[in-house]
Amino acid sequence: MRKAIKFTALFILLAIIGLTLRTLWYAGSFKLLHPHSNGEMIIIPGMAGAEDITIDRSVGKALVSSYDRRQVFAGETVKGAIYLLDFQAQPPSFVDLTADFDQPDFRPHGISLFVDTADSTKWVFAINHRESGNFVEIFQFLDTALVHVESVASALFVSPNDLAGVGKRQFYFTNDHGIRGGVSHFKDFLLIGTGQLGYYDGEKVGILDDGLRYANGVNISADGKYLFVALTTDGSINVYERAPFRKVNEIDCGTGVDNIELDESGNLWVGAHPKMLAFLGHAKDPAKRSPSQILKISFTDPAGAAKVEEVYLSDGNPFSGSSVAAVFQNYILMGTVFEDGVLLGTKNSER
Repeated sequence: MRKAIKFTALFILLAIIGLTLRTLWYAGSFKLLHPHSNGEMIIIPGMAGAEDITIDRSVGKALVSSYDRRQVFAGETVKGAIYLLDFQAQPPSFVDLTADFDQPDFRPHGISLFVDTADSTKWVFAINHRESGNFVEIFQFLDTALVHVESVASALFVSPNDLAGVGKRQFYFTNDHGIRGGVSHFKDFLLIGTGQLGYYDGEKVGILDDGLRYANGVNISADGKYLFVALTTDGSINVYERAPFRKVNEIDCGTGVDNIELDESGNLWVGAHPKMLAFLGHAKDPAKRSPSQILKISFTDPAGAAKVEEVYLSDGNPFSGSSVAAVFQNYILMGTVFEDGVLLGTKNSER
């Protein structure tokens, strides 16, 4: 009997050690980092927590989702903003497109720009974490202002992270967790996915896929046929065919992938967290730096083989916790979850 108890205790101990090592491995804790970048990068300050960025290619400017998460953690009511950033100006400048949006607890997270080719109208979608719950805000983009059109609410917006607009009122979205509370964090430790991919057709919300390991960034291929979803704790990107809906590929990135943007050629650009536990430490204490990483992912066929290139890596300085990399021509814009501002650089050594 005593031997059986000892054997059981040893088995439990080894299982805990194994699970811990597995979690640390997936979190990148054992990675050796070799920081590198292409030329000089400058900080454009004034936009706290610029977690998501997308490019309006028709004017060569960026839309930036921003709010100060540390103030929210401190219990303050914070109004965030969606900025229009002219990163090509000398010096770069930005304006608050949501200055007239009368919502004191507007907290934009993931954003998406949809251009209707039928009438050339522009529509901006934003995940909004209000004090009263989670919403998706739909705006019409008119030059230097966003005109609020609609707030979409659903019980299925459990923990919405990002979204991709595909019509004036239609969008895909991700829940990084499909359940609330401490159980979800325990499952994170066990690397059991609870994330979800959902779709709003303009009338109702539905879940298309679940059991995803921290479903994060989502975007549409240039031809509109494919959907890309970043799975942060899995270190991969799922590729789905939209019609009929089915998963057709999984791109192994080997790092904590976050938001997904596309360049003019249809390549994916991804902000990433190579050491995810360091990012959790940075979330609690800004003095603890979290490495930042940018990936470029290219392919001939989204359902086929992909090439994953690391184009930028830092030790967390000057910016920690990279969440997005948006590109336009030779420019790269990097945003983070907590830092103040946007990092501007180039794909090559010259602008």
